[in-house]
Amino acid sequence: MRFDYLAFVLKKILKLSALISVLPMLVALYYKEYPSLYPFLYTGIIALIINLFLTKASGNIKNLNDIRKTNCFGIVVTSWFITTIVLAIPFLFFGISPIDALYESTSGITTTGSTIFTHYNYPHALLFWRALSQGIGGLGILVIFIAILPQFAVAGRQMFFAETPGPGEEMLTPRIRSTASAMCKIYLTLTILLAILLKITGMNWFDSICTSMSTLSCGGFITKENLFIHASSLTLWIITIFMVISGTNFNLLWRCFAKRNLKTLIKDEEFRVYIYIFLLLSAAAALCGYINMNYTITDVIRDGAFSIISIMTSNGFAIDSYASWPLSAQVFLFIAMFTGASASSTSGGIKIIRWVLVFKFLKTEITRVFHPNAVINIKTNNQIVPKDVIGQVLIFMFFYFLIFIFSAIIITIIEHNAEAGILSAINALGNIGFAPDGISSFSPVTKLILIFDMLIGRLEIIPFLVLLQPEFWETRK
Repeated sequence: MRFDYLAFVLKKILKLSALISVLPMLVALYYKEYPSLYPFLYTGIIALIINLFLTKASGNIKNLNDIRKTNCFGIVVTSWFITTIVLAIPFLFFGISPIDALYESTSGITTTGSTIFTHYNYPHALLFWRALSQGIGGLGILVIFIAILPQFAVAGRQMFFAETPGPGEEMLTPRIRSTASAMCKIYLTLTILLAILLKITGMNWFDSICTSMSTLSCGGFITKENLFIHASSLTLWIITIFMVISGTNFNLLWRCFAKRNLKTLIKDEEFRVYIYIFLLLSAAAALCGYINMNYTITDVIRDGAFSIISIMTSNGFAIDSYASWPLSAQVFLFIAMFTGASASSTSGGIKIIRWVLVFKFLKTEITRVFHPNAVINIKTNNQIVPKDVIGQVLIFMFFYFLIFIFSAIIITIIEHNAEAGILSAINALGNIGFAPDGISSFSPVTKLILIFDMLIGRLEIIPFLVLLQPEFWETRK
């Protein structure tokens, strides 16, 4: 591990953190909440002080052109951990304990959306800070750096795919920096567009901006209790549509925009499966709700679609308590927790393409039982999937469910509540945000387990597995 490279990247992150801390200060000034200035001022000062120490540790490094892939994984994990700590600092000034502050910041940057807040009577600056953390986390810390800093021009490819692991390495453009810039443009454009639409449909500017950042990042933080209960049907449908978009492969969205052809979406196998599952689960949940609840057909269709896509994309938004839904409908909501949305989207969870590859792999193995000499290739979008990609998917699935089961068992033992253990574990690992009530009362050990699960879920396990290898920790010059 090249610790001078690590110091080089971390000092850039801390400098950006200090710059970002100015934004909630502007919010505090706008709303004349002057005492709220200090937590973010101190956060920026602390980040700059640490930056000075890291500048010395990084030596004379100007770029990362010869960085090793294993170093990239270490840098990604450490970057997210350090960013989480920095984001937690302002919460400490509002009477929130260190563990709870770390939990809230981790939930924000990993776009999980689970919160320890029991009320929202906090200054606008802090609520904006939460939403902003999700806006940054949805796109990815290092993706932003690759897009704006020339020092990451060569090394950016390896860090890009270390931070956004998935089946295969797909790029929007031949140059990785252009790819990162394109993702930023799509992301920001959609965020701004949604904020404007929400304002038009009745939200104030503050709520619409924060909600748009939470929606496009598949984060799910809200700015007030019952935000969606009194929202108009038009507002809920707009958010539903943008949640569908946020769960779509951003590479696919870019190609669709570049070619100005919607057929690009329809031809993609993962997108078709994603939409089919969304429509099927939405219809099933709506039907169960219509039969068992005193709602109109239009209301259950709207609420069913909103709830299913919210969980599939790991947004975690809720119109009403999911516990109020009939048990038959809750089954479909639970299924949605394990499906996920598209790869290269801002959503969490397993991702549709992995399920597609797993089922195709099983079908292939069954076929080989009857035709042992047959040569069968697994394909998606008429392209052969390399065997090493299939292997990575199987490894991911194995460790995903292993971590989920282990976490659920430990939390169940600690909290003496099996439902809380299962729901909180899958919601943290899948970055879903729909967690059982009373999470603020969980023990500190449980919260630390969930913090770990949120980080490992956001980075999709592989970077953490690399860190467990002894050779990773060998110091290299």
